[in-house]
Amino acid sequence: AEEVKVKLEEIMSQLPEAHNLVDISERLDEDRSPQAHVFYQECEMTNNLRARVHSTLAELDLGLKGALSMSAPMQELFDQMFADKVPDSWAKVSFMSLRPLASWFFNMQERNSQLAEWTGELTTPKVTVLSYFFNPMSFLTAIMQDTAIKNAFDLDQMALVSDVLKKMPDAIEYAAKDGCHIYGMSMEGARWDIGQGCIEESHMKELYPKLPVVTIRSLPSSKVDRKDQYECPLYKTQARGPGIVTGLWLKTKAPARKWVIAGVGLLLDVVE
Repeated sequence: AEEVKVKLEEIMSQLPEAHNLVDISERLDEDRSPQAHVFYQECEMTNNLRARVHSTLAELDLGLKGALSMSAPMQELFDQMFADKVPDSWAKVSFMSLRPLASWFFNMQERNSQLAEWTGELTTPKVTVLSYFFNPMSFLTAIMQDTAIKNAFDLDQMALVSDVLKKMPDAIEYAAKDGCHIYGMSMEGARWDIGQGCIEESHMKELYPKLPVVTIRSLPSSKVDRKDQYECPLYKTQARGPGIVTGLWLKTKAPARKWVIAGVGLLLDVVE
């Protein structure tokens, strides 16, 4: 029980503060942009998860101190924490993750820090870490909505365009003029060749090479040229399947079939 007590105290003491949604809502006022709305929703989901972690741990703490009798849910929470697993009751309201408990909690704090930073100015960061979202697709959709609103295009006709840059986040000086800079994707089954600007065969032993910053823009589908591109499926975790987000089109010199057969995909969260 000592081990679980230590974990419990550690998580309780490091649990991020809840986001003040009323304050954020007032500051965003009426004309909140699609992207601001996504960040707001992410703050809501984080608060929800935080509240679940806090209430269940507070209850377990009382149980371990003998002030409450241990219920079946408390016992289950205890057992899963002991096994370094993310408790089921948290997973239900959590971002999708394959991480063990300690790593999951660290990741929760990382994800929250991007939101906490956003609440300062309420403007989309220069580089948005897409892998820190509960719902990454909603952010990609917001990029399409922004473009559609600005240019009076029909949202149904919009498509995403991905320009992979040669830079990592710390080398990015300005926000994107069009669309958004995003980061946080790893490739499985192949790698991105920065020099040639296309997908290439992986190097030995490099299982999940990181993609540099990608600028995601949106255009009406009729204006998009998909020649020499592979529609690379983007997933939330290595489990792929249920965590499918969307397909991002990436440049390729080899026929796209090669990458389809190799099962090349992009992953937002990797547990090595």
